[in-house]
This record gives sequence, structure tokens and C-alpha cells, in this order.
Amino acid sequence: MGISPKESEIREDPAAQALLVLSATDDPRVIEDQQHDDYANHVVPLSARLGKWQLTMSFWSLLSAMVWLFYGALAASLFGTWNAIVAMLMAVVFYGAINALFARWAIRTGLNATLLSRQTFGAVGAIFAALLLTANTVYYAVFESSTLAVAFATYTPGWRIEVWYAIVCLLMLPLMLGGVQTFMAKLNGALLPFYFIGLVAAVVVTAIKYPVGTAWLDFEGIIPAEGRGQPGWLMAFMLYMGLCINMAMTADFGRFGKVEDRSFHANVTFGWVFSALLFLVNGLAGIFLVRSVIPDEPAAETGVVTAILASLGVFGLLFIVISQTRINTLNYYESSANASRVITSLTGKRFPRLYLVVGLTVVVFLLMLTNVFSYIDRMLGWQAAFMVGWVGILVTHFFLTKGASGTEFRAQRVPRVTWGLAAWLVSAGIAIWLEESSAAPASLSAIAPLVALVVSVVLYAGAYLVLAGRRTTIPVSDIRSEVSDPWRDYVQCSECTKSYVAYEMDRDFHAVDHRPLCDACAIGNRAKNFA
Repeated sequence: MGISPKESEIREDPAAQALLVLSATDDPRVIEDQQHDDYANHVVPLSARLGKWQLTMSFWSLLSAMVWLFYGALAASLFGTWNAIVAMLMAVVFYGAINALFARWAIRTGLNATLLSRQTFGAVGAIFAALLLTANTVYYAVFESSTLAVAFATYTPGWRIEVWYAIVCLLMLPLMLGGVQTFMAKLNGALLPFYFIGLVAAVVVTAIKYPVGTAWLDFEGIIPAEGRGQPGWLMAFMLYMGLCINMAMTADFGRFGKVEDRSFHANVTFGWVFSALLFLVNGLAGIFLVRSVIPDEPAAETGVVTAILASLGVFGLLFIVISQTRINTLNYYESSANASRVITSLTGKRFPRLYLVVGLTVVVFLLMLTNVFSYIDRMLGWQAAFMVGWVGILVTHFFLTKGASGTEFRAQRVPRVTWGLAAWLVSAGIAIWLEESSAAPASLSAIAPLVALVVSVVLYAGAYLVLAGRRTTIPVSDIRSEVSDPWRDYVQCSECTKSYVAYEMDRDFHAVDHRPLCDACAIGNRAKNFA
């Protein structure tokens, strides 16, 4: 199933002995592979970009997580309803603006979050970004699956919760194997109306069964004003800053967008429309449900589930099943895709996503046994410390380079590690210290994610301005300049023999003939040489 002579041509590189095997169409072997792997370790070519609604429905599986209802209820419980609403509005603006930037960036370059990270953190530093995304999405899968198990357990008194943990994992597994290019959009598109119908029904029935009037809006929070290190609305917003992983997911999904659809995706799929539904609509529903049904348990992690089941009964259980099915398709997709990037970057070997999903399901089940609700607050704090710094550095790089169209990510053309990685780790370390140390100033501990953001931006910008003049001499010519159109010409990799879009191809720096390599083979060779 290689490239036929009619579809390819041989072109000699003037700077080296190796010849380029070119074609104008996708390699059928690559198409077959990537139907399962979704270009986890490659640039997404223009030919693989998706229709606007297919991409929207795939990404909007994120809307139905119980965690978004929980965040609203938690913020209101701690700092008061009106402070929580202000924080949610700030989150809509914050995420809407930055997600729009990442969406346009990913659409233009076809790069996922890990490949985008190489320019700021280096080839090895980007592996850490992929590992962090894997861990975070596995954690969310644990949280959402545990929520579903708790809902089922409510109807089976006497059953051990561990039994439902196992059942949930096994029942969910077949639905987690699809990708953005296969049935993920169809599944989530079909279930989306039922999610919103269920959410509206839960609110309406709750209003009838538990009439509280406007009392849910008047709650002032369990933390008194004198016990807050900063204004309540700002501290509530800090909870939402811990969700910057959404911006990395925007890049992972946005790379499948068509260039002509970039404005739609920047505003609707990933931007302010999405953010308003995610934070404001879900958050308000979560506050209302918890404050109406279980006002004496305002900060309980399972409070939203309890409220929904109390209002809708078995229909509430069905609603939770639909919501958790939708969100876990995204959790498993993200965790398996990023795990694939970690493995390929460290070993040079491709590991099918099918096997990764099965392996991650086992990991999710084992972590469910640890009772995820017991350490959720600490997990969210550490996640915020790292992901806020990641966002701060990439956005700073974007503006310092004026969003240069030639975003460099190829494995041989970036350092192993950069000063950007140091800036990231320092900013995260400071935030974690502020959250964990009793010696940290209370006024700064209350806004640790914001401190991490400021530190990451200042350190990266300073280092960039000092070191920007240093350039590494590239010993080979750039394949992008050797072809007519780097986005429409395909070059055969001399190692895996498959053809990929020229935009991601490079010549082997170490080979005598400077043979062409796809990026996955290049990063694999670099890992082997490093070992």
C-alpha cells in the first residue's frame, strides 16, 4: 500500500545526496494508522481537517462534566453566591479570549499541545507537558467515573462501591475507543440535547420540589470575610484558574479545524460561547441545585449528584449516565493521545491508542479505589500551579514572536530543554509553596495561581529578550523550502517509509546523506541517541 509511481516523483536536494520521494496525496497507510491514532505524534494535514460541527460536537463533550456544576457549587459555598457569579463571568472572559488564541494557533499550524510546547520548553521539556496532560485527564476520568459509580450505588444499598467502580470502567470502555475522526462527534452530538434537557429538567423540578425563592442567591459563603486573604470574587476566580488544562485541550482539538472555519471555532467551539455554557450555565445550575436541595452540605464533592437524584430520581440517574459518557470520551481520548506522545518521545516506538485506552482504564480503576474525593482540593491546587504557568509562557511566546507563522517544533531544530522549562518549573514551585507552606503570606497564598501566571510571564519574557539573539546553525537545508507547497506536498520518511505533509518533515542532521525523516521518527531517534 505504498505510493504508486504515478502519484510520486523524485526530487534531488541541492544541499545533500538524499532524494525526496514526493507525492500529492495522502499515504493510505498513514490514513489507516491515523483513523485510530488521530495524528497523536504528527501534524494534522489539511486533508484530515474536519467539518465545523463535527469538531464542535467532539470538543463539546467537555460541557457535560459534573465537575463544572461542582465548581460553581464549591465557589458559592466557600465565598458566597454573588462572588461565585462574578468569578464565573471572569472565567468566561479569560478562557474565551485565550482559547480563541490557541484555537487559531492550532488551526494554522496543525500542532497539538505537546508540539506547540517544544518551542518554549524544548524536545524533552515538551514530554513533561504531555505527561502532565496525561495525568490531569486521567484524574478527571477518575473523578467523573467515581461520580457515576456513586450515583449507581445510591440505588443498590448493600453493594460495595468498588463493585460499581469496576462495572463503570467496563461499561465505559467500548465508548472510549473512538477518536475525533470517527464516532466521537456522532456520539456526543446525539447526547448533547439530552444533557441540556436533563439539566433544565433538574433545575425546574428542584424549583418545584424545594422552593427556596431567591435564598440561593443570598448565601454569603462559609468562609467569613475576615478569614479571606483576598476579596471573595478574586479567590473564587482562583478556583477557575486551575482549569487551564482546557487551553491545552483546545490545541489538541483545534488542530483538526479547517482554516476557513477559524473564526467560527475561535468564537463558538472553543471561545466565549463555549466558555459561557461551560462555566456560567453549568455553574449557576450547580449552585442552585446544591443550595436548594442540600443547603447544609454546601461543599460536598458528591453534592451535585445527590441533588440531581433527589430531584429527578431514576431520570436523574439517566441524566448522570449521559453526562459522564460524554465527558469520559474526551478524558480517555486526551489521556491516551498524550500518553502516546510520551511513549513515542521517550522510546521512538508507536503504541496503538487502543491498547493505551485499555491500560489507562485499569489505572483509572485502581485510582478510584483511593477515594478521589479525599484529595480533590490538593490535586486542583497543584494542577493550577503547573497549567497556569504553561499557558502564561506559551501566550507570552506567541506575542513576543508576533504569532510567527513559522512556529518551529521539529525535533531536531529545538533544544532538548530550554530556559522556558526552568521558568515554568520555578513558577509552579512558587505557587505550590504558597499553597502548602504555613510560612507563606496569606495574601499571596490566596492567589497562588495568579502569582504563578505573573512569575511565568516575567521570567520567560526576561529570558527571551536577553537570549533571543542567539541562534543555532542548522547543518541541513529545510525541506519546507524544497517543495512547492509544504502543506500540500507529502514527503516519504526514509525510516518508517510512510509519507507525511512536508511541513513536519526534516532532514536527518546526523546521517551522511541527510535523509528525510518524519517528526515521530526524528524524536524517536533523538530519544535513542540521548539514551
